Formats: sequence, structure tokens, C-alpha cells
Amino acid sequence: MPINATPEYYKAEKKYNEATTPQQKIAALEEMLSVGPSHKGAETLRAQIKQRLAKLREQIEKARTQGKGKGAAPGIKREGAAQVMVVSMTNAGKSSLLAALTNAKPQIADYPFTTTKPEVGIMDYEGVNIQLVELPAIYDDYAYKGDGPGYFSIIRGADLVIFLIDTTQDEKKQLALLHAEFDKAQIKLNVERPKISIVRQGLGGIEYLGRKYMKFDVKEATKLLTQHGYHNATVSADAPVTIEDLADVLNESIVYLPLVVVYTKGDVTGKGISVVSGKGLPQLRHDIFKALKLIRTYTKTPGKPKDWPPVALHEGDTVKNLAIVIHKDFYKKFKFARIWGKSTKHDGATVGLEHRLADGDVVEFHLI
Repeated sequence: MPINATPEYYKAEKKYNEATTPQQKIAALEEMLSVGPSHKGAETLRAQIKQRLAKLREQIEKARTQGKGKGAAPGIKREGAAQVMVVSMTNAGKSSLLAALTNAKPQIADYPFTTTKPEVGIMDYEGVNIQLVELPAIYDDYAYKGDGPGYFSIIRGADLVIFLIDTTQDEKKQLALLHAEFDKAQIKLNVERPKISIVRQGLGGIEYLGRKYMKFDVKEATKLLTQHGYHNATVSADAPVTIEDLADVLNESIVYLPLVVVYTKGDVTGKGISVVSGKGLPQLRHDIFKALKLIRTYTKTPGKPKDWPPVALHEGDTVKNLAIVIHKDFYKKFKFARIWGKSTKHDGATVGLEHRLADGDVVEFHLI
């Protein structure tokens, strides 16, 4: 099927062919993606462009990390149950929000680019400590310039990203720029990893399982896999996937993170939160906790009230996970546990190690 590309696409392709630096090539490829065709017949083309982009970005990152600290950012020690990155364009209210939600006291001013280094604070959500990190303002091509690559390296290890959007400025422009920079840094937000797995094998060539879900030509897929060094492998899918999805899975540099978008300066525009009046802040604390998919669990000693503070776990965690977090002996000497909370039909129910816990559960361990 012909790709039916526009003149704009061919102009971008010409820029790519004439580019002499990795940065110029990346800019041209990004333009080719944005103006190129998006119909089914162009999926292979888009996958190839993504593959080139991934290699060039990896090349730039490798050169940066091998350099003498250029573009490096200071490391941030993780604290609490989760780490949340707060990002925005300049003057969206990051510092004010950090001061309102945590114990941090960042510099707050009306002039642009007040924050020049990461500011860290701890938010207490009903006994669970969550680390919030405010990063310097993001601007066009931040992913490739100055300290931007280093800060994006920090973001890649976080548990959640918060976009702050200033409601007194162009909201669509802010969202578009932030999403574009995260895409350049190969961080996908609020996007699930494609439902496709690739397992290397010793022999047998490339085998495809779940063909009914694969919306691509296996010959093109095999070519793509071979280019990535897969000559013997089993490729499995249990949900619809495209050739672009396959290219994303093959790109090991891609990170998938949840995103919460927060609209600020509600005291001025009436939309979103306000750190001045406190409007929306309690709900925001709750939204952050839910987006992290955390649960609070409490332990208790027989005949006594539940202990404080709660132990933070993740949705889907079991009594076994809680036992290991408390102390290895609770797992090794486990006999049974009694539960009070949403995860059982009645309070005080006796459960085993594989019992899945719910938010607010109280767990009483009984050991051998």
C-alpha cells in the first residue's frame, strides 16, 4: 500500500538526508513523524522512523554520560513510599504547590525560571510519606539541552509525573510542549506497554503466537526483529498490536509512567486548584495517592488497637508482601493472619500468605 505522504513530509525527509549532526537528524525525524501519514499503510514507515529516532537518542545519551559531566544532574535520594516528579513550563506554580503539600520551603518568586535545581519535599497522606520533587522549568528542546537530559534521567526512575498547567496562560500550548519533551526523552505517559512479548530461543527462527491480534505483516515484523538481533524468538500477543507497538517494545529505552495533570491558579481563573485558598488541595493529595496505586495496610498485636503509621503497599499485594516488608521472620515463621477490612467478607477472617490486601486492611499476624 502506498504511503501517500504530503509535500511537508518529503521536505522533512530532505532535511534528514542533509543533516550532519545527530541533533539535526532527530529534529528532522520528529518532523517526519508529525507531518507523515498515519493510515494503516504507513505503519511500517512510522515504525522505521521510530527505530532511527531511538538509535540516535541512545547515541546522544551515551555521548552525554561518557562526557565530563555535561548535561548531568544531581542524583536525588528516594524517600518514602513513592517518588513523584512535579514539572511544568515556567511560573506555573510548582514551588508554591510544593510548599503547600510538603515540608519543603522552596524559593517562590514571580519572575521566570526561579527554580534552578531540584527541590524536594515529603507529603504526608494519612500516614504514608510520598516524596515530591520539583524540577526546573521545561522549555522547547529541553530533552536535548543543558541539564535537561540529566533531569529526564531522574524522571525515568520516578513512580508518577505531575504536569502543572497555568490556567492564566495558553493551556493547550503548555500541554503540547510538555508531552513533546517527554516523548523526545522516550517517556510515555498514561500509556500502557503494548501487549506483546518477545522471548529469545536457541533455535527455530521467529515464531508468532496470537496471530489474530497482530495487525501487521509478519515479514516486516521479522525484518524489524532481525535488525534488533532477534533471529530465534517467540513473539506473543494477547491484545491487538501494530508494527509501531512492536517497534516500541523493541526499544528498551522507553519508560512508561502514570501522569496526573493539575491546573493551577484557580484563585485567578476559577479553574483548577489554588494554593492561595487551598481549593482542591485535599482532593489532589488523594488523586496522587490513587495514581500511584498504593494501599495503606495496618498491623496489630492480638488484643490491641491497630499500629500507626500504616505500611504502604501496592494494589494487588498480598499478606506475604506485607510480612516480608515488616521482617523476614514474619514470612519464615508465618502460621496464619486475621484480617479486618475490605478484602474479607467478615472482620477477623483467617487468611494465608496469598490473600490479596485492600486499602485500609488491618492485619494481625500469628507466627509459629
